[in-house]
Order: sequence, then structure tokens, then C-alpha cells
Amino acid sequence: AMPGVANIGALTTQGIRAEFALAFQPRYRAIMGIINECIWETTSDKLQEVYGVLDSATYPVRWGAGNTIPSKGFSSSQLTVQNRDFGRRVYLPRNWEDDQTGQVFNVARQLGQRWATLSERIFFQFIQASTDPDLLPAVPNSIDGNSLYAATARYGSASGNVVTQTGSTTVQQIITDAYSVRRRFLEFQDTESQPFFDSADVGSMRVFHGPSLELVVRQARYQTRPHSVVDSTGAAVTNIALEDAGMEFAWTSNQRITNTRLYYFLRGIPGDQRPLLRQVRKGMNEAQGNWATSDHTRDTGQPYVQFDSREGWGSINARSTIRVS
Repeated sequence: AMPGVANIGALTTQGIRAEFALAFQPRYRAIMGIINECIWETTSDKLQEVYGVLDSATYPVRWGAGNTIPSKGFSSSQLTVQNRDFGRRVYLPRNWEDDQTGQVFNVARQLGQRWATLSERIFFQFIQASTDPDLLPAVPNSIDGNSLYAATARYGSASGNVVTQTGSTTVQQIITDAYSVRRRFLEFQDTESQPFFDSADVGSMRVFHGPSLELVVRQARYQTRPHSVVDSTGAAVTNIALEDAGMEFAWTSNQRITNTRLYYFLRGIPGDQRPLLRQVRKGMNEAQGNWATSDHTRDTGQPYVQFDSREGWGSINARSTIRVS
């Protein structure tokens, strides 16, 4: 049998019931709406795009009497983002109409629905710097030459945009690290060593984590009045992980994160300051091979359905995301 041909042998029995024909089709709800607030999407009309970026504007300084007015220049840089082709084809067997559930062609075309997960899969590959030959050949660096997350000196912080995790087993550890992230955001500087974020910029964050942290994260999120072991009276204290402290954390669990790392993204910031860039050269396109359009179908009797697209990913400014690890 030719690879990539749907095997429908189990579906050709006469009288077979179809109630569970689609039982294995996974469910994806709202994931792209969540990820889109962390990336900036733009269009592309060529093989690759080159983006120019200016350093921060200079700041005023005192002009002493009798001195020439102080001057200072600024620099610029560019980032090249290459588009990649993505595609998939599914062949149907010659007599696919013998499928008694009537769902084989529908499932083949659901490949198109899976295209909505392409960005999601690349997003998690990018933030985890993982290797996946089905997606990006390699995760590109940000415009400063570092990977998306760097624990070395960056943006005015000696530890860059990586916060050392105190732990992942107790509510207090989750809260402590969350506020270490807030502090780090507030410590970030522009290229002139001046504060980059205003306190109003760091009031809401999206946090991605793996399912192994589901319990402790939910405890940190919903345990509003834990009993105090610090106060001798045992009085309840406010859970500062909630809005009681003027903060809002939107927690998102995803099994693509298989460790205890957490990935924080600022919400509500301008698109050009988001850490990830997705450029679309060609949206998802569907094509079908049949008796009228395909030599393969006429030669073998096998119709097919295929989809393809082209897009590229990059990172300009990673200041608005921090990894806890």
C-alpha cells in the first residue's frame, strides 16, 4: 500500500454503526485567541522579510554653561525572517465510498481544521527552544543575537529574562516566583539604560505552564483567604496572587510543556513590542485530486485532499516575556 493512504478496512462492514466514527478527533477551543495576545501577526509578499529596528531615543541631559550642547547618537539593527512551507496530503483508497460510516472524506478534510494548530505548535516549539523537524528547522534568535530566553546579562538585568524558580510544589513558591517576574519586568531597561516598562504595563500577565502544575497553580489562583501560620491569632490573610494586590494572572495549562517551567507574557501591550512575530506569506490552501484533476487518481483510483501554507517566525524584542525555570 502507498504510504499516506487512509486505511478504511474496518469501516466497510455492512451495517456498521457510525455513532463513534469521530470519537478520536481532538478538541481545540480558544487556544489561538490566547496565543495571539503574545505574538504579532503580519503579512509577507516575498521569500523572506527584513525588519529594521531603531535603538531607543536618547534622553536629555544637563547643558553646562559655556559648554557645547551634549550630543549622542543611536544605532539600528535588522532581522531577517524566512518563510517556510508547510503541507500535508491524505490519499483515500480506490473504493473509499464503501465506508459505511460516511465520515472518511470528512475526516480527511479535517486536516484543514488542524491548520489552526500550526501556530500553536510553533509557538510552544519557539518558547521551549525545542527540536521538531515537522515545524521550524531551528528556533531563531531574537534581534540581539540571544535566544528568546537568556539567563545572561540582557535588558539591564544580570540574569536577563529568566527568573530562577524557587519551587513548584507550594502555593507560596508560585506566588513568590510570580512577583519575582513582576519585579524583573520593572527592572528591564531600554538601550539607553532607562526604565522600559511603566508599572501600568505589568499589571496583567498570561502564564503558560504544564499540566503537572495544575493543582498548585489553581490553589494559588483560587485560595483567596488561606489560614495564616504566621499570625499568632491564626487570622486569614489575603492571597496576593489575585486582584487583591492589583495584579491579574491568566493561567493556561498545556501538555506541550512537559516540565515545571512557567512562561510569562505581558498582556495588552502594543503588537510591535510582543516577543514573537508571525508573518504569513500564504494562507492555508486546499486542493483535491480527483478523476478530473489528478493523473495519480486516474492511474490508481485514489483521490486525495491536501493543504499547504507558507509562513515565517521570528523575535524582535523579548522584553515582554520571562521564563521561570
